[in-house]
Order: sequence, then structure tokens, then C-alpha cells
Amino acid sequence: MRVRIRIMFAETTEHEIPVEPGLNLLKTVQDGGIYLPALCGGQGACGKCTVRVYTGSLPVTAADRSCLSQDQLEAGYRLACAAFPLEDVGIEIYETGEQDFSTVNTFKQDHQNPCGLKEALFYLAKDAQSYARQLTADRRLSYSELREVSKLADIQGRIFENPTESRKCHVYREQGKILHISGKPEPVYAVAVDIGTTTLALALLDLQTGTILGRFSAVNRQREWGADVISRIQRANAGDLPLLSRIVRTQISEGIAALYHEREVPAKAIKKIAIVGNTTMLHLLLQLSCATLGQTPFTPVTLDMVSLGYEEIFEGALSCETLILPGLSTYVGADITSGLLFTEIHTKTDPVAFMDIGTNGELALAYQGKILCTATAAGPAFEGGNIRWGTGSVPGAIAQVRFQDGIWACTTIGNRPPVGICGSAVVDIVYQGLKQDLIQKSGRFNTKLLPAGELVLAKTQDNRDIVFCQKDVRELQLGKSAIRSGLDALLNHAGLDYGDINTLYLAGGFGFNLNLESGAGIGLIPEALRPKVSLIGNSALGGAIQFLLNPDYEKTLYYLIKQSEAFSLPQDRYFNEHFIANMDFD
Repeated sequence: MRVRIRIMFAETTEHEIPVEPGLNLLKTVQDGGIYLPALCGGQGACGKCTVRVYTGSLPVTAADRSCLSQDQLEAGYRLACAAFPLEDVGIEIYETGEQDFSTVNTFKQDHQNPCGLKEALFYLAKDAQSYARQLTADRRLSYSELREVSKLADIQGRIFENPTESRKCHVYREQGKILHISGKPEPVYAVAVDIGTTTLALALLDLQTGTILGRFSAVNRQREWGADVISRIQRANAGDLPLLSRIVRTQISEGIAALYHEREVPAKAIKKIAIVGNTTMLHLLLQLSCATLGQTPFTPVTLDMVSLGYEEIFEGALSCETLILPGLSTYVGADITSGLLFTEIHTKTDPVAFMDIGTNGELALAYQGKILCTATAAGPAFEGGNIRWGTGSVPGAIAQVRFQDGIWACTTIGNRPPVGICGSAVVDIVYQGLKQDLIQKSGRFNTKLLPAGELVLAKTQDNRDIVFCQKDVRELQLGKSAIRSGLDALLNHAGLDYGDINTLYLAGGFGFNLNLESGAGIGLIPEALRPKVSLIGNSALGGAIQFLLNPDYEKTLYYLIKQSEAFSLPQDRYFNEHFIANMDFD
């Protein structure tokens, strides 16, 4: 038996994949190296693995009926995760655009990064007990330092051949540690990496000037196996841990190579790498067991800083120290501690709050010298997940919506023909629907104005309606209530109210693109805090950069962790009582 797969890219291409009868179609396609997202982890809930049968047939399943309209079913659309072909079948897979996922890899910074790299001249002695002793007499050297010191032997060898050769060397140190040695002044570089559940973001920087020389971003290819950390944990525990680890390692290696090739930087000149991400993403990177991440009491293998050589987990020409930054808890990981470092939250005298809205909503409240941190399962709606026509921030994604003169006015990413709805537009749609009385405060559609029970926003290039349905509203309500109730619970625990907060830092890609009027209009952001919002972008990447530029920030990072307390929302009575109340759009 053979399953023929047609991929609809800019040009039609066909692939044939042999399949044993009765095997799952989604797994078959993914094993064949063809990208087909399954944001729910193949549970038949998200509808993102939709394909169209053009030859043969696939029976309609309950999952198909749940996610697809009757018109779509009659046109041959099916969910690959629910299909188990028993005969030859030809399917069409449409380009999702996720390879062009728009990633926020910038950040708003209101302070200058200090640079901790020190350059000093060193004159090579004609005779000495060892090269290492010429540089240090009272401390041991790490292997990475010793490799740098070995360059002195190369320089000495050239002097033997040419006595006029200069004995002057340039030694670059951080806090006394030898980072680089050269016979002439040379730039020294580092790379910061943020592993997001949805996207990857990298930055190449000059350690002497603090200048960011290049940025790289891409969709996290693990997304193909599930949009959220729970889906990834389940896949890892089902035997796919090596696969998920290999995917992200390869992506990071390729991203770093793209950065130094683009800037014509020698690979050997990159001397440090810092990596942040949530606890699950870092476990997958390091191929650590996820067996207890998804069950009470959610114990990780480690939350501490991990130091390793680049070549231990990555491929490529680099040979440098790689540091995995520490986290606070299983669900408040290194991306959040890095974000708190970026905001310098520990230096604020008045109470401030931090919010990173995504599939996992992380929150922090700094007050009276303490930092209260928590996480809440906001769900994937803020990133387009579990929305019928939801998509990530890809070209053609509807990103902004207004209701004008009786019609929906949609703005897409790149001004491309519409392909779906991303998270920021989901918030806009509900806010505009509330204003026009199309959606009630309870979240129900006004059936007098919307007898079909859905909003038709736009049409795709192939004339399909892009709609927003009742289930989509419910998905947003759950996420909105989780975030708002989490913030309210932190404030209640601290004995504070909205008026006490000086600044609300809104981090991450969703927050960076959020229309604050819409966010406040649906109750996601308290109206009282709307004027106090500071959109800071990718604070996780920004914090990793600060860490690379100044080694003193390692002490600051551990101070932040020491001052922080993990707060459990599921066990908080106030959170549970207010979660239902916050479902309404007040």
C-alpha cells in the first residue's frame, strides 16, 4: 500500500510514502519528513492537521465532525490525526506558512548594558616553566581556558621561525577567567538563545561593545508534535524524547551558523552561549527525563544552571562554553528569571508586576523586597491554538480587526491574503463584538444578530470563509480568566490592589502585539493598569544578553531566585473562586 501526499507550496510537488494499512496518517506524514502541525498533540482537538482527500476515501470520524464544518467534510477535508488509511489515498496538504512565523526577538530597554570583558596586553616571556604559569600562578585553569593558553605555543613557534615577530599578545578576561587570547586585537562574540514553546529567538553580540550584530528567529519545529508543554511532555514520555531533543538542537545549531555566516564572523571567535527557556523546553534540549514534569508534585530533574561544552549537545564548528540559565520552578522557568533580570525588577522601590502571556501564562509581583511568582495554564488561544481558523503569526494571519460600517476590517501580517486568525486578532474580534452587541458579556453570541452562530471575517484565496465561532470565544474566555485571576490572586496574597502597582511589564510576542484597548476591553488587562503597561518584548532574550555581557549578573540572577517565592494558584482559594467570575467580559 502507498499513500500519495501532495504538498501545496508555491509550486505543486508530490511525495509518495509507503504505508502499512491501518497506521495513523499524521504519524506517517511526520515520519516522512513533511511538516504538518498538530498543536493538540494529535488528540483531534485543534483541527490544524486538516488535509483534503482528492483520491480514494477516508471515513468521517467524530473528531472530524467536531473540528470541521459540514461543507468541509463534503469537500473531502479530514483530520490526519484521526485517519487510519486501509487503502490507497491521495491527500492535499496546504502550506501553513509557519516556516515564516513572525517572532518577537526585540525588546524595549531603558538602560545601558555594561560590558564585563577586559582586554590586557601580555608579553610572551622567552623562557618560562609553562605558558599557563605566565598567565596565572595561583589558580587552576578550566579546559576551555587551557585551549586558549595553548595559542601561546603557536605564537612562540612563529617567533622561533621569525625572531622579529612581536611577543605582544592580547588577553581577554571576564572576572579573571581567560576567555580569548590572540596575537592581535580581535572581537569576541557570544550568542543568546531563547527556546520558546512556539518560537526560537537568537542574537549574536559583540562582547566588547555590547552591540547586537544579528538576530535569528524561527518557529520551534517541536510545535509539530503539540502546541503546549503538556503535549510535548506526553510525547517525550511516550518515547519521543530523543526526537524532540534532536529537533531543537539541530535548529539552534543551524540558527547560530546562519548568524555567524551572515555577519562573516569566524566560528572560533564565538566564546560564550547562554540559553533560556521554560523548564520543559530545557529538559527536552538536554534530553532529561520528563517523567515527573506533568504529574504532581511536578518535580524537574534540575532547575540549576548547567555548564557544558557546545560540542556536547550541538553540531557545528563552535567550541565554547554553553550555559543553561537557572529557573525557579517547573512552571516558572529560566525564561522568566531571565525576564525578571532584564527588567531589573529587584531594584524597584514601588510594587511592580510582570506578565508573560502565552500558552503558559507566567506572572510575577515584586513588593517589599519580595518577588511572588506563579504560572497559569492559559491555553493556546493567545497564540492562535484551539481556534477554528487560528494560526500563528505567519504571513497572511489576520492580526488586527475593526468593525467598521457594518463589516469586519482585517489587517494581515505582510498585507498578504488572509489565511487565518492569530492571537492578537482573537482579542480584537471579541472586543469589537462586545462593542457591537454581537457578543454578550457572558461570552454568548447574540443569536438575534448572529443567527448562524458565527462571525464571517474574511475569505481565503480559494474562497473559503474565515469564521470565528462560539467555541473560539470560550477558548479565549478560559485563557483570559486564567491570566486575570492569576494576577488578582497575587495581589490579594500580597494585600495590594491595582492602585498600588507602579508598572505592569508585559512581555512576550503576544503582549508586544496586543492592542491595549482591546486587552482592557475584554478584561484581560485591568483598566486601572492600562496606563501603567510597559510593552517590553522578548525579555527572556534580553535578559540572556545582559547575562552574557556582564558576569556579575550571575550573582544577580541567583539573588532574584533567592528573593522569589513560587505561588501555587490551583491551591489558592481566591484564585479558584474568582476564576468563574472572571470568565465574563466585564
